[in-house]
Amino acid sequence: MKKLAMLILVVFLGTCFSLLAAENPFTEDAVKPQDSTNVATGDKSTKVDGKFPVTGTIEAGSSLRLRSWPWGVILGNFQPGSSVTVTGVSGEFYQVEINGQKGYMHKNYISIPGAPASQEEPYYPGDTRSGGHLSMTEGKSASDNGAKNGSTSGSNPGATTSPSSGNDTGAIASYKGGKLSPAEFSRIFGPVARENMRRTGVPASVTLAQAALETGWGSSSIGDAKNMFGIKGTGPAGSIRVSTQEFVNGRMITIQDNFRKYHSWQESFDDHAKLLQNSRYGYALQYKKDPNRYAQEIHKAGYATDPNYASKLIGIMKSNNFYQWDV
Repeated sequence: MKKLAMLILVVFLGTCFSLLAAENPFTEDAVKPQDSTNVATGDKSTKVDGKFPVTGTIEAGSSLRLRSWPWGVILGNFQPGSSVTVTGVSGEFYQVEINGQKGYMHKNYISIPGAPASQEEPYYPGDTRSGGHLSMTEGKSASDNGAKNGSTSGSNPGATTSPSSGNDTGAIASYKGGKLSPAEFSRIFGPVARENMRRTGVPASVTLAQAALETGWGSSSIGDAKNMFGIKGTGPAGSIRVSTQEFVNGRMITIQDNFRKYHSWQESFDDHAKLLQNSRYGYALQYKKDPNRYAQEIHKAGYATDPNYASKLIGIMKSNNFYQWDV
């Protein structure tokens, strides 16, 4: 009987161990990550690249932001010269680990073997320049579009050159200045505004309406300044001082002021897009798919002193169907 009882016990224990093994079929291979998941965010969008991980170095003029995802929440700031471990790539950003923290840093400021940092300032979507952030979906989309259109050129071998490189190409290359019909104005500058919208989010229809209003359909770009948007200050080609009319205390007055000069029409459009991405106008980008509301918001934020500025832009957009250029 004792031998029989012992045999039964052995069989019973064997059965239990078999059941436990069946409920826990995990092996080391089964739990190996199949991508470079960011532990901080759970983002699994970036697949492992055979050339990573590699050691990189921060090469920025000041501290570099570590973000939780591309254009995401800022996790910390790290000094130039700091060493980082680059574990993957996502659009304009490298996925990195630094001082035990995982996140994302912009490619333009990270050097890795075979890909030195360009240190070129990227386009900042929304209010990201001033420390804001986009949602994970929006941030990844903006990052992917930035890489696709070449805003990381110089930091990624094989990257395409941005169509907005500051040089006039296409229809605007043959434009010498002067007043245009609305149809011609749209044909020449529409593709430029559309391409800038793809890179920055600034509605092409608003850009075109602003250029048409500020220049009188091309009749005045402030002498030879090629300034399509009446932007004041000093530009890439210097500045020009001219008389201008401003609304002050409810009445129009004439003053002397400096306006930016550009080497090309394209440079003027690019500078305008960059201006509208700073923190002052960042809020308006929430309405990038509603050009009329976007025009109202940048006006509220202080773009132009004319109290009727937004309504004038909306009228131009509607009467000339500039909305066709929005993407």
